[in-house]
Formats: sequence, C-alpha cells, structure tokens
Amino acid sequence: MHKMLIAVLMFLLIFAVFSTDSTAIEPKRERIEWADIWVVDAHKTDLPRVLMIGDSITRGYYDVVDGHLKGKAACARLATSKCICDPAFLPEVKLLLDNYKFAVIHFNNGLHGYGYTNKQYAEAFDDLLKTFKECAPQAKLIWANSTPTRKRGDLQQFRESNKLVDERNLLAKRFMEKHDIPINGLNKIGVEHPEFYSSDGTHYNAKGKAEQGKQVAEMILRYLPK
Repeated sequence: MHKMLIAVLMFLLIFAVFSTDSTAIEPKRERIEWADIWVVDAHKTDLPRVLMIGDSITRGYYDVVDGHLKGKAACARLATSKCICDPAFLPEVKLLLDNYKFAVIHFNNGLHGYGYTNKQYAEAFDDLLKTFKECAPQAKLIWANSTPTRKRGDLQQFRESNKLVDERNLLAKRFMEKHDIPINGLNKIGVEHPEFYSSDGTHYNAKGKAEQGKQVAEMILRYLPK
C-alpha cells in the first residue's frame, strides 16, 4: 500500500511538471533587455496617480505628459523591453501595482518580442487584464496602439516589420473593444507625420514627442476622477 501511494504521488508530480512545461511560453530574449521604473511624488497622496506602461516610446513622451498633468495627477511609468508574452513582464507590472494605487493606467505593448507569434501575443492580454483587475480594480484602463516603424535613411517608407505592428494593433483592438477599454490612437501620429521621427525610424524627435505627449495627456484627463 505504501509503495502504491509513492508511485501515485510520483506519477502526479511527473504529470504536473510535464503539463506545466508543455504550456509555458519559452522566453525570446533580446540582445539587451531593460526596465525603467519612475514614480513622481511617491511620498504624496493628494493627487490621483497615473501609470504609463510601454517601451522607449512611452519613456520618450513621459516628461511631456507629466508637464501637462502637473497639479492634476502624479505620473509614474514602467518602460520595458519585455513583450507582453514574456513571463517576466507581469512581475514588472505587479511590482508597481502592489505598491501604488493608480486612478488611470495608460498601457501599450507591441514593438518588442518579434519572436513571439501573433497567437501568443493575443492570448497574453487575458493574463494582463486579470492582473489589472486583481491588483488595480479601481483603475481606469486606456490602451495605446503601437506606433509605426520606418526605414533608416528613408523615413517616407515603412519597414517590412511594420506589417507585424499593424497585425498586433488589430489583435489588440479586438481585445480592447471586447472589454470596453478605450483606445488612444497614437499610431495615427506616426502614420501621418514622418517628419516627427528621429533618424533611426523608430523613435521620435522633440516635435513628435510633444504631439504624442499632448494626445496622451488629453486622453488621461478624460478619465481622471473629478
């Protein structure tokens, strides 16, 4: 009887291990990975707090948004190279949600993690939304679609990889509409204004950051508590 019990427990352990391994997403690491967390007025609670989640594009327009929202909200950011599919992404998000209460979360993800499939990308939103609901149920969510990528040396042309940006934006749009999450159309600025780009074709110059930050601030202001 004792040996049978041990055999059953070993079977259950092996089954659990193999079941977990078969469904887990293997991380697709980039050459350089990074995360930048910035919280303004962390010691105060007199203003509603806003969190902007994104990548280097978000980090680029953050200061503009912070300037527009002075006296109206305290701004924080999580800029990261982690794709939404990366198992390390949600722990970074939770680090902030577990330590601060946010009235608005403006989030984007899509320009990193090209090694993940569109199916993996789309399915990852379920876990992110679950995390938001569990850790920040009071927060108003705003999705920002991803910005286009242009060719180095010819900013009038889009990169071949921009097709993936468009595909991911469509997948995200379907998810956000299903869950009644408003969408901030930052992609339109990049589509209509190649002159807003820096020479690398991905990031934005001062004018581009100013326009993005203005649009983000206006969107956030709509959903700040009155």
